Amino acid sequence: MRELTLLKTMRDSLQTLLLHHQFNEKACDFFKAVRLGNFVEARSRMSATWQGVTAEDLRDMIRNDLPLLPLSTATHFGLVMDDGATAVLDAYLYFEGGHWISCGVSLVLEQGLWGVDRISLLQEDWSPDMPQPKPDVQPRGEIQPTRIGG
Repeated sequence: MRELTLLKTMRDSLQTLLLHHQFNEKACDFFKAVRLGNFVEARSRMSATWQGVTAEDLRDMIRNDLPLLPLSTATHFGLVMDDGATAVLDAYLYFEGGHWISCGVSLVLEQGLWGVDRISLLQEDWSPDMPQPKPDVQPRGEIQPTRIGG
């Protein structure tokens, strides 16, 4: 009996890993298509809700609302959470010069297929046209501890 429980646990773990890999691939293909300016392909990676939007309208929305998205040069995916019908991926968009921005990618399961439903840039206070400010560096002995709570 113990062997069957272990086997079921291993099978469930492998299914979860494969599903999370599928999410990463879907999101990676979406970002790649956006970077290449192929908005027909990008839209094909999106949920059914987005299929009624033309590729040109999608391009305009991304350029107006998420202008940094096509400028990124690479994507790295972190934590993945899903409930069987929706999923959220933590993603990090990288830019030339070493800068990166956190991003949330939401996917939804519709008619047996997963599609990108929403992209949320979590920090958009940087522009590739603006130079990066130098961080304030304090001598080691003068650093005040960070206080959490009241």
